[in-house]
Amino acid sequence: MIHPDLFPFFRKLDKNNSKDWFNPRKAEYKEMHSVFEEGIEELSTDIASFDSAVEAFLDNPKATKVFRIYRDSRFQKSPIPLKTNVSGLISSGAEGPFYYVQLGPGDSIAGGGVYMPSGPLLRAIREEIDESHEELDEILNAPDFKRLFPQGMETDMKVKTAPRGFSSDHPAIDHLRKKSFTVIRSFSDEEVLADDFYERLLELFQVEETFHRYLRRAFGRLS
Repeated sequence: MIHPDLFPFFRKLDKNNSKDWFNPRKAEYKEMHSVFEEGIEELSTDIASFDSAVEAFLDNPKATKVFRIYRDSRFQKSPIPLKTNVSGLISSGAEGPFYYVQLGPGDSIAGGGVYMPSGPLLRAIREEIDESHEELDEILNAPDFKRLFPQGMETDMKVKTAPRGFSSDHPAIDHLRKKSFTVIRSFSDEEVLADDFYERLLELFQVEETFHRYLRRAFGRLS
């Protein structure tokens, strides 16, 4: 999944982050990037073996996505033009829960979920949590889930007060305030470069699938 020269390449890029430095080395990078692309494709097939929604979506061209190295610098005051990581995702359908992996020196994470859902889906997820938050807490507090995602759901994206239609003293108000429903785990460089990293990544996603299965129930509320 990761070319042995990729991290050394990114460390050099970090010190010379310009298109003038990168362009003469683009062919070298593309070769390393293709290894990651192949890894994402393999990962999608392996995830499909335990996630039926991914399996059903696997033939769709949008089932996997690998991101480009170029940053979107339109809204940055001092833009850094190039990323020093590779990243990609495996999707289970439009707005469906996704699996995400990003690999780079000191910047490796994996996880996924539903990121910034549209208004109708956000409402549906909140309604699901309103009615079954105890089950969600059981998933988040299961021993394997806590071991792999000790921080639980991400908390950066949330409304300041209770969302409309929900009481501020609701027992699951911390979940209901969220605008994204994702989990993330960081990996050290040593973990990423270890021989068993792919197996550990697959274990992480297999545990994460229980969270995705819960979120996916909200889609039934949209019909």
